[in-house]
Order: sequence, then structure tokens, then C-alpha cells
Amino acid sequence: MNGEYRFSLQEIKQLALLMRKYEDDIPDDLQPFFSYLESSIYDSMSIEEAERFFNEK
Repeated sequence: MNGEYRFSLQEIKQLALLMRKYEDDIPDDLQPFFSYLESSIYDSMSIEEAERFFNEK
């Protein structure tokens, strides 16, 4: 596979939701990545969106 893939905001949100669903199973090595995903999407959300997102699991 050649080239660089750029994730859309929607893909990042879906990946973060998936990781939140299986948060207890995330290896320690992936915790920084998970934290980065959450913080990067949080910065792009309204308060209402963030409340809905972070209350989903």
C-alpha cells in the first residue's frame, strides 16, 4: 500500500468510540494513542456533542 492515509473526523470519532467500548482490553502501549484520539476529537466538539460522546460506551 502506497501513500498516506488521512482519517476523516468521523472515522476518528468511530475509532475512539470503538476503543472506548473495549477500553479495558486496550494494551498499555496503545493508551497514549487512545488518549490522543479522545483529546483531538474533544477539541472539535461542542459541549453537547462532547457530553453525548463521552457518555457513550
